[in-house]
Amino acid sequence: MYTEFKYFLEAYCTLGLETEEVWEAIEQFKQNEDPKIQETLLAELQEILKNGDLSKAREMILQHGSRQFSNEETAMWLKYIVEQLLRDKGTGSLSHI
Repeated sequence: MYTEFKYFLEAYCTLGLETEEVWEAIEQFKQNEDPKIQETLLAELQEILKNGDLSKAREMILQHGSRQFSNEETAMWLKYIVEQLLRDKGTGSLSHI
């Protein structure tokens, strides 16, 4: 479940990264990863937000990204990643979530 999200956390959100560097990691992900992988990550994050599966996401962020968030912080973090993934696609809105 949420395999691309797990991959993103493990590959791009390393323990030593500060919050601002995590945001830069999103750009690295967009530059380095195949568009299909990016679309899958985007779909997974949108599914998490749509279904309100924040506890699972929070658990994954702790286990695979070494960060501890509240549900509110998790939702904000995920929404920001979604917005960044959508930014260059011309659909930078979360209104559908």
